[in-house]
Amino acid sequence: MKQKIAGVLILFVGLVGFACQAQNPILRKKQANFMYAADPAAEVFDGKVYVYCSHDQDSAVNYSTMQDYLVLESEDMVNWTNHGVVLKPREYSWAQGQMNAPDVAYKDGWYYFYFPYDKTHIGVAKSRTPVGPWEEAVTGKITTIFDPCVIVDEDGQAYIYGNDHKVNIGEIGAHVMGAKLKDNMVELDGPWVRLSEERVNEAVHVFKRKGIYYFHGRLGKVTNYWMANEPLPQYATFKGLLAPDAPNAPNHASAIEFKGEWYFFYHRGDVSDGSFHKRSACFEKMYFNEDGSIQPIIYTLDDVE
Repeated sequence: MKQKIAGVLILFVGLVGFACQAQNPILRKKQANFMYAADPAAEVFDGKVYVYCSHDQDSAVNYSTMQDYLVLESEDMVNWTNHGVVLKPREYSWAQGQMNAPDVAYKDGWYYFYFPYDKTHIGVAKSRTPVGPWEEAVTGKITTIFDPCVIVDEDGQAYIYGNDHKVNIGEIGAHVMGAKLKDNMVELDGPWVRLSEERVNEAVHVFKRKGIYYFHGRLGKVTNYWMANEPLPQYATFKGLLAPDAPNAPNHASAIEFKGEWYFFYHRGDVSDGSFHKRSACFEKMYFNEDGSIQPIIYTLDDVE
């Protein structure tokens, strides 16, 4: 009897350990529909996780060939559906050039897909579903920023974030920037505001947990983060390291809550025969301290990879 109980406990512990381990990378080179998926912007819509990714080409030796976007979907964070390329902004007459990190937000029955073209011009497509089909929401840029992130707060107010790396919209330097969006989701409702005293190179993302706004972005090789009690603070409180250098890739990350757990999405270039310019989306569990601060992320890989 004792042996049976011990066996059940070992099985239970093993299953718990398996459930807590992230499947990294999400897409595997051995899969028939494999694609390099970078800059993962994770969202939760209607009880499912959707990860909107920029697309590194199989032959990429730089980022200039980034030109379309794909989406991954999961109900359990274990089994993933790769919808493949769902948006090709270059089919729009006004959107050309390099298309890096995107984001998607939902409001009033529409999903809005924010994508950069020519690196810093922000275009928008919209759809009635999280995976498309997508149609033009505008016929040109709505603003200029690097690495857009959009959230819709509980009161319905939408905000757009990014950083002023490569653009001139304020003080000289590169910082976390934010602005209000109008109800139509395609126009700014006021000027860009600098939200951090400290510098950030790129990859700004924002999420909210228990009334606290978290801002994170990459500086050099690491991802740092800030905390604030409002969506457009001057300035957010710098907290320090969120994630170390992503393996063989300049990190770009996002964070979501799903079924009571928090997850950190990022990419790395050392898997699936990848490289610095051929990256794969991954995720890890996030853990918070009692004061709301975040324990630094630890990267993992499945044994099969």
